[in-house]
Amino acid sequence: MANTQDLLSTNIIQALGLEALPKEEKEAMLEKMTELLVKRIMLRVLSELSDEQLANMPKEGSNPEELLSFVAENVPDFNMIMDEEVIKLKSEVLTAAEQV
Repeated sequence: MANTQDLLSTNIIQALGLEALPKEEKEAMLEKMTELLVKRIMLRVLSELSDEQLANMPKEGSNPEELLSFVAENVPDFNMIMDEEVIKLKSEVLTAAEQV
């Protein structure tokens, strides 16, 4: 298993040996992984915010840049959270693939 810094830069498609898959299948897999990653990051971010911050958070359907700006301003370790969640997801996917 790669170390954590290697996992951040690892191309998950290559690491899984799936380069030969049709483009549409690779894109669908990456889209599902991205959706899961965004959900995990949002759960972590929400747990970091106070009730007051949550009340002031841009509502669903807001401009994505507005939401990102709010999170960056109110969650000082946002980049670390993103990195940690990317590493965890890639590690889980690679571990699961090894067990198949």
